[in-house]
Amino acid sequence: MDQEAMRSAVVGALSDVEAVKEKLTGLLAEIDGTASSVSIPRQGLWTKEQVGLLWGRASHLTGVHALFQTTAEQAGTTVTFTSLIERSGLDERQQRNEHARLSRLASELFGEKRWPIENWQGGYNTHSGKSEMLYRMDPQIAEWWLTLVD
Repeated sequence: MDQEAMRSAVVGALSDVEAVKEKLTGLLAEIDGTASSVSIPRQGLWTKEQVGLLWGRASHLTGVHALFQTTAEQAGTTVTFTSLIERSGLDERQQRNEHARLSRLASELFGEKRWPIENWQGGYNTHSGKSEMLYRMDPQIAEWWLTLVD
């Protein structure tokens, strides 16, 4: 088998594994009686319990709190990295470090680096001279998170 065919087979297998994982996570949510899960693009399925587990481990991080609070307040809309550092009061490096810590905590809890918040690299900004990370929280995730911090 040539290298390109092998690579294609592996990519296909990974997609199959992700699909099975999402199905099983949804099934587990049904069995547990959590009644609902939310599919976050590139982040998988999330239940209220999973959001609570992650928040319980990350709530002490100022930058993560700013990430969750800002995206929850603006649920369903895009939030910029700049708005997060304005909210947290941290410098860019520390904010990025706290996002990395959130990823490590998620990996410890769920076996992979994933967040209950959609995130992606934005386009090049001619004003700032760089590309900026963008974030969006699903309204259902926001509702769940807000009940955790009240």
